[in-house]
Amino acid sequence: MRIAVVADIHSNIVAFEGVLKDINNKDIDMIFFLGDYIFGGYGSNEVVDLLMHYKNQSQKHLIISGNIDELIAPIEENAHWIYPVNKQIYNELGTERVSFLKSLPSNILIKEEGISIYLCHNPSETEVFTVVDDLKRENNIPNMRSLADIANSMESDVCIFGHYHLFMDEEVNGKRFICPSSVGMPFNGDPRAQYIILDLLQGNITTSRQYVEYDRLKLVADFEKKEYFEKYRDWSMNIVTTILTAYNYIA
Repeated sequence: MRIAVVADIHSNIVAFEGVLKDINNKDIDMIFFLGDYIFGGYGSNEVVDLLMHYKNQSQKHLIISGNIDELIAPIEENAHWIYPVNKQIYNELGTERVSFLKSLPSNILIKEEGISIYLCHNPSETEVFTVVDDLKRENNIPNMRSLADIANSMESDVCIFGHYHLFMDEEVNGKRFICPSSVGMPFNGDPRAQYIILDLLQGNITTSRQYVEYDRLKLVADFEKKEYFEKYRDWSMNIVTTILTAYNYIA
């Protein structure tokens, strides 16, 4: 069995479309979508439309929510700390898309090829990467103590998660931890869209990292078209600079 693992799109529809095209050209049996789909700027509507399409196309594709998607609740509660741009994005999503996002589970436990797999967006409140460099996060390393603590209470064989925008494939105390990096906003210094392919065979998993080039200048043009730079300049500059450099400029 071959599984594509996609995480942290953050509204980057240009990168997401590139990744889906790449996946369609490979012999993939199912896709795991690991959350953080919206509130990254232009493209939230289109990203959610594609997720709904994949969900309707086949129930074998698994889609969970991320912490960014869960901003929907405080927006609906009129929380004072929400960025104005996120309120605009929420209003543009419309009822059907919002209902779809709110219906997504936060985690899923499955078994494939004799391997129990736990899907989540973030496996712990404790950081699973040790922050060596907050800007150039490719220098960060797995937090082995945190991973060991998680492993000791894990019921599954494997934990697959997003959230960190970095790649991980570590075995700790007999448990496997896999993070696919990010489709829309990698933090590892490589601005290409990134996902992974899992090959499952007779109780074993191998991971292969995938890199997809896409037109990042189109993303900038889309921000201009939405007038984000005029309305939300600081936020827009942080988002776009992060996407173009794959370094973390988000406060």
